[in-house]
Amino acid sequence: MAEGKLERRFWRFWLSGLLLLALMIAMNPAFSNEISPFGMRDHQTAGTALRVDAIQGAWQAAGVLNLARFGMAIDLVYIAIYAFGAYCGGRLFSQSSKPALRRLGWTIAVTAIIGGAADAIETLCQCVQIMMLKGSDLLAGVAATAQPVKTIAFLVTFFGLLTALYIRRTTRRAG
Repeated sequence: MAEGKLERRFWRFWLSGLLLLALMIAMNPAFSNEISPFGMRDHQTAGTALRVDAIQGAWQAAGVLNLARFGMAIDLVYIAIYAFGAYCGGRLFSQSSKPALRRLGWTIAVTAIIGGAADAIETLCQCVQIMMLKGSDLLAGVAATAQPVKTIAFLVTFFGLLTALYIRRTTRRAG
């Protein structure tokens, strides 16, 4: 793929993903209450059907259950867009003539795939439970297991891409 096309895809998808993430962060306070003080994150890390049922019951009582369902749908779209954008960014930097930037690019690309898969698994487990309005020990456990993997992958891709952009910018100035 030509670098220009790859770079355009990187910027378009990565920034669009970040905008969707900002939207989900802005929605999250609606899901915070005594049962789930951290909102959606509590649902992601619940780990048991009993905990999922308590969180969903509190959301239903607060009248935000449908908003939570909508938020999870947005999350699925975000996952595809952000992971693809991060992957494109990783591939872009993996083509660099500078070995450090090339290694960082490959790390980002691989991490974007792993993170996207973990996030999709986690969110699909959540979606099934919220659509059925019933927790599942298996699904809650899988989501809770995938949650730290996707969080670490997001941090690696986000800060990795910022670092790669910084390295590219400073080496272009120096050259």
